[in-house]
Amino acid sequence: MNIIPLKEEWLPQMCELWNQELGGHFPMREQLMRQNSFQDENVYLEGSKLAIDENGRLLGFVIAKTWQEGRRGMRLGDGGGWIQAILVRSEARGQGIGSRLLEQAEEALRDAGAELTYIGRDPWHYIPGIPKELPDAKVWFERRGYEVLYEAFDLVNQTPDSTRQKYSDGAYARLLEEKDKNEMLRFFERCFPGRWFYEAQCYWDRGGKGREFVGLFMEDEMIGFCRVNDEQSPMIAQNTYWAPLFDSPLGGIGPLGVDNRFRGKGYGLAIVKDGVAELTSRGIDNLVIDWTGLVDFYAKLGFTVWKRYDLAKKTFK
Repeated sequence: MNIIPLKEEWLPQMCELWNQELGGHFPMREQLMRQNSFQDENVYLEGSKLAIDENGRLLGFVIAKTWQEGRRGMRLGDGGGWIQAILVRSEARGQGIGSRLLEQAEEALRDAGAELTYIGRDPWHYIPGIPKELPDAKVWFERRGYEVLYEAFDLVNQTPDSTRQKYSDGAYARLLEEKDKNEMLRFFERCFPGRWFYEAQCYWDRGGKGREFVGLFMEDEMIGFCRVNDEQSPMIAQNTYWAPLFDSPLGGIGPLGVDNRFRGKGYGLAIVKDGVAELTSRGIDNLVIDWTGLVDFYAKLGFTVWKRYDLAKKTFK
């Protein structure tokens, strides 16, 4: 068995292996893997490896990331890195391949200055933590020093309400347009300067036109938002990753947020309802919200728990 650097020419074999092992829970598309694991400049090649047998067959892989977008004036990851994915073929397990891949990834991240590493939750992540559908994975990571922090959830709604909302005090909601780009980015930088601001920048960088955001406005000032994703979006968004699990088109709701100067007026729930109504107007009845802890809040709109995750990290000594 040889361990070699991650190379995009292996993408079809990686996708095939993923679907063989995980496709029933998390069906992978080559477009998604290319987007998240090869086009993300935060992939740390020194820690991303492929395990190949003597016949050139892919046995497993690990993908590590560390923040490398300093030009954006922010830093994600709390000074750490991420294990985006680690996977070993079923019949090759028990031979130490996964342990060796993880050790090499962690060593590379540590050498790059990372003080800790997370499972998932990377920029352009697949999962926010260890999936509950894979209980053996939690045990495996805990044995290797990972600490479970708390739970996160993906939610689903297949009977959405299409009612449009009215807002108090002169606020109104509408889909963004390209002319709103600067105002939208000002809003995110002011109100949500971390991951959500980063994702807002990436949205425009990757060809966004505005239709994926319901914006809440007071006069000309943006004061809130709800993101709405579908199969026509310029990128495969987090809440539509697993669309192949559904028999009809999937829409994604969220994230959402309101400027704290305008909270307490019911705007948050209302903007989500408008996001739901927007997607139903596009003929979409399957809706997913990814990576949230607000189960009770979204239950008011008919969302229920679909997938569960244990968020986990390891602090390097």
